[in-house]
Amino acid sequence: MLQALRAIPLFKELSDDDLNSINALLKRISYAKGQTIFRQGDIGNAMYIVESGQVVVWDENANQALAFLGPGSFVGEIAMLLAEPRSASLKVAIDADLYMLEKDAFDQLIASRPEIALYMTRELSQRLVKTSQRRFQPRARRISALWGNDDGVLARTLKQYVSKPIAILPLGMEVALPEDLADVTLLKRDDLSAENIAGTLSQLIETFSHIVMLIPPAPTLLVRKALSLSDTVISLGAPPQWLTENVGSEKLWRTSTQPAALQRIARRLTGHTVGLALSSGGGKGLAHLGVMKVLLEENIPIDVVAGTSAGAFFGIHLALGRTADEIIGFADELQRYNRWVNWDINIPPRSGLLKGAKAKGLIANMVEHKTFADLEIPFYCVAADIQTGQEVVFDSGPLADAIRASLSIPILADPWQINRQFFIDGAFVDPIPADLLREKGADIVIASSVIQPLVDAANPPPPRTQKPNFLEIITNIQNIVENQLVNSQLDSVDVMIHTGARVEHALDFTAAQQLIAAGEAAARAQLPAIRSCLERVSDT
Repeated sequence: MLQALRAIPLFKELSDDDLNSINALLKRISYAKGQTIFRQGDIGNAMYIVESGQVVVWDENANQALAFLGPGSFVGEIAMLLAEPRSASLKVAIDADLYMLEKDAFDQLIASRPEIALYMTRELSQRLVKTSQRRFQPRARRISALWGNDDGVLARTLKQYVSKPIAILPLGMEVALPEDLADVTLLKRDDLSAENIAGTLSQLIETFSHIVMLIPPAPTLLVRKALSLSDTVISLGAPPQWLTENVGSEKLWRTSTQPAALQRIARRLTGHTVGLALSSGGGKGLAHLGVMKVLLEENIPIDVVAGTSAGAFFGIHLALGRTADEIIGFADELQRYNRWVNWDINIPPRSGLLKGAKAKGLIANMVEHKTFADLEIPFYCVAADIQTGQEVVFDSGPLADAIRASLSIPILADPWQINRQFFIDGAFVDPIPADLLREKGADIVIASSVIQPLVDAANPPPPRTQKPNFLEIITNIQNIVENQLVNSQLDSVDVMIHTGARVEHALDFTAAQQLIAAGEAAARAQLPAIRSCLERVSDT
């Protein structure tokens, strides 16, 4: 035990007598994955030393990990020494054995052996300095269980996004890796059991960036324990029934061996999931087509899309898996949509000038009557509930209804009814849904925005001689709201593609080619920044 204590930085300079004194006061406790050891805000009454397993320091307010601690680490000492509230929670990432030193025992120790206080104070001071200089980032998922044979392709794909080595750990099965996977370590452990796998993983995770545990055809006690310890369970193809019964739906990811699918899984596992947020903006949103064209042509991966109003109307083409040529070609099709014959006018006007039922039919044809479940890329569509003023995010059901709801510009079109709710344009609650993408798991957020002030301060327009028409008034009102809301989202954006596009009003699509070209130019200008985000590898 003395050797184990001396390996802990806090105690490394103490004598054997000092360590024996500490050992007599320590209490050994065990926790299972997912348990909380202490909560943020609790008064500190003990410190903890990790013997085996792994714990995570968790910020409840930001809902993110601050640090992951393995064997030999210690935590909770500051709040214990000062008897102050805990600044973060402590949760178990891998089944953990810890030693607890309670405050009363610590005070007793210091009173009887004051020389211990000197060494510990010095170590704690150094730790405080290091902590104040370091900003922890949420860590990616690092322990996966894999069902199905991918011949090491997943491990090879993961290697693109991390700096430390990758390991494959078969669970009770013989595996041979292809020769081109020399940089991936195959761990052959015949001694693995349900009792020792937690300790084994806690040691391996200190060396390897990611561990892929290969699941055999039949469940065993070892396999069930491994599933409980994994951050993620990946099924290549349809999972067997016993796997779905043992793993929750959020933790079980289903995919295929297609390169694009494996790339998406690898980005998700390593904290490189890319989200594209597309802003509202009426006719200016045509610039989004040019942005998406560039992203496709430059092979910029997009794993999730969120759009508001025009952003949803144009962004759905990317989520449907359409090509760059098909996306640009939609601009010509749009000219056929925007005709008086498709404007079902309310006479006399009621909630809006237009009923919008014909528009919904056109949108249904545009998306081939598909639902969210049919999409190539996950897609989120933002609208506002006119009765509550709350943001509503659509991610299931018919695409046409969701997009029509998001496009419901007040006064211009009737609110769109779905069940017993009435929806208006999402621009009034979330004109550029970057925060939404973060909530849905995007680690890198690219935003395409056409939102801008009504007037260019450097080049103000001449005084008007005529009153603005109703379309201009509606468009300007929406633009004012968008500009007030958009700044709240900027902290969630890694790369902003801003197109300085202008149109007469929300339904002005006459300058389609110029707007698309402006979107292309804005996107190409940001390619170095985008690639810099994508090429950033994790050092864990």
